[in-house]
Amino acid sequence: MFKNILIAWDGSQHARRALSEAVDIARTQGSRLTLLTVATPPHLWPGPYVPPVPEEELVRVAEKLADEGEALVPEGIPVSSRTAQGHPGIELVKRVEAANHDLIVMGSRGFGAIRSAVVGSVSHYVLNHARVPVLVVHAREEVEDDTDS
Repeated sequence: MFKNILIAWDGSQHARRALSEAVDIARTQGSRLTLLTVATPPHLWPGPYVPPVPEEELVRVAEKLADEGEALVPEGIPVSSRTAQGHPGIELVKRVEAANHDLIVMGSRGFGAIRSAVVGSVSHYVLNHARVPVLVVHAREEVEDDTDS
């Protein structure tokens, strides 16, 4: 069913969990994985002012993260990685359209409704703009915490 899976990759625990789920899907369906790491300029980061970071440094860090993500994929599963610059949600949607991916897998940071409304949510953006199915994977700790509330 899913042959060309795009994974949002930033090296976080949430992204690692999403990658693990994507690997499971790839094993059962013979899918190819592509990790997309987006170098996000500081002016798009939530929170207080962040001094400018040279574009070359952002790209270097994104490329290093992409390589680290590829190394986590078990042998026998086709994988590649790409980097982009800009807003992660926009870049994910652009990549899906450019490369004919048929599923997006991404982690959720679990900011909650109020913080997501203020900060913005990459997963929310992708869910509302992607023309393919999107699997948003929550970290196990968050799921357990949600059931205790």
